[in-house]
Amino acid sequence: MGDEMENDGGVLLGQGSGTLTTTDCVAQSMAVGPIFSAAVIGGALAAFAGGVGPFVVILTMVGILGLGYVISEFAKRYSGAGAVYEFLAHTLGKRTAIFGAAAYFLAYAFLVGGLPMAFGSTAVPFWQTEFHQNVPWSIFGVALIAIVTVINVLGITFSVRAQLTVVALSIIPFIILSIVVIYKGGVSGNHFSVFEPNHIAAGGSVFKGLLFAILMFVGFELAAVLGEETKKPKRSIPIAIFTVIIITAVIYIVTQYIGTIGSGGPQNIPFDFQAIATHYVGSWLSALIGIAIMLDIIGIAIGFSAACARGLYALSRDDLLPKAFTKVSSRRVPIVGTMSISALMVILMVLAGLIWNWSNSTTNVAVPFDGFWMFLIASAFGSFLISLIYAVLCIAAVKMFIAEGTLGRGAVPALFGFLISAGGIAAQFISGLAPTGTALQGRNLALIGIVIIIIWLVYNVMRRPAAVDAAGNHALQHRLTETEL
Repeated sequence: MGDEMENDGGVLLGQGSGTLTTTDCVAQSMAVGPIFSAAVIGGALAAFAGGVGPFVVILTMVGILGLGYVISEFAKRYSGAGAVYEFLAHTLGKRTAIFGAAAYFLAYAFLVGGLPMAFGSTAVPFWQTEFHQNVPWSIFGVALIAIVTVINVLGITFSVRAQLTVVALSIIPFIILSIVVIYKGGVSGNHFSVFEPNHIAAGGSVFKGLLFAILMFVGFELAAVLGEETKKPKRSIPIAIFTVIIITAVIYIVTQYIGTIGSGGPQNIPFDFQAIATHYVGSWLSALIGIAIMLDIIGIAIGFSAACARGLYALSRDDLLPKAFTKVSSRRVPIVGTMSISALMVILMVLAGLIWNWSNSTTNVAVPFDGFWMFLIASAFGSFLISLIYAVLCIAAVKMFIAEGTLGRGAVPALFGFLISAGGIAAQFISGLAPTGTALQGRNLALIGIVIIIIWLVYNVMRRPAAVDAAGNHALQHRLTETEL
């Protein structure tokens, strides 16, 4: 049956006639950044998983597929730029929706805000190795912000296709490396012990590895923010979500496998894909992998920035943020939100530099800047809040399934999704599993963020009840047939 507008007449970002395709939605969800995650987070996963990283990825994938089912079922029913915001408003109520939206988009805002430091920290050593020049990290950070801003200002069609292009290019060097390492058998031959949990090395833990594996999948659901701009959202978004989960899971399983069998040995090869590439193929492939990681960071930044801008737009449209965020350019881009996210990246860059300079001045030790610590704090902050919202979405889905009489089909996926999300949150407070260092700082900042969000919610409930009552009403609500239910 047809789609009906069930809101108070507010303007949809896509004006109710989206043009994006399933491929475009896949591109947006590829903001998960499979190459960057495999290369950077994958090393930590392998270390904490005690050599059974591929098994941990498969285990995590089961829970993520459950989350994918939950979010795709929501996407079949509601299309809105706020995504999670609208999903929760129509199931758990307006106040939960406002809290959830604030936590969700704040998490992604901080994740994208930390990317210039990650980009600079990756680009500086690459430039030194390949061109023998010392370029300040800030130059690379500013370059990333400029590229992302220009691409997103040019319009969502251009940005999602730019994302897909950089991701496709970044995968190629890893395909070459995977074929060579598997063909050569790594250090001691191909084996399947990495898929068996009873072969965990001393000090390792499936549960410890699980925390990093969850982080590697964060972003798979971002196609949902394109609901208003997609031609057939209730078909394209679910397809995109499951496609990206499967593609990224395969990438993570393969890279964990080749990293595990290709590292160690008499030469003590590190679990580092550039080092592995140099050993098994040559320095030319190592250089290409370095470029691939940087390209993938650009893709992540494009996708996260686009998602955050649409979240700000959705909240502003419902009068929960200043109306300036509803301003849309001639290319149908939420321009104030887009520029605000770029400004946030600049602010965090400046803050990181100031903190580093202050640290050097107090210790009287001149240490070259490495901004990756800021990215780690942002990652811990973002992954904590996003895991929380994933768990809440699973609860919301159960309520929806009960109301529709479809719990029998949706209970198991929702349970798996909830367990993987809640497990990631619980581990943050369990002795021996809880984060330390910068990750602990990120978790603590997330707790502070939750308190601030609650204060903001209480303010809106008490002073602006009309805006709270209108929360999430701009979503297109789709009527489903009995078959679709």
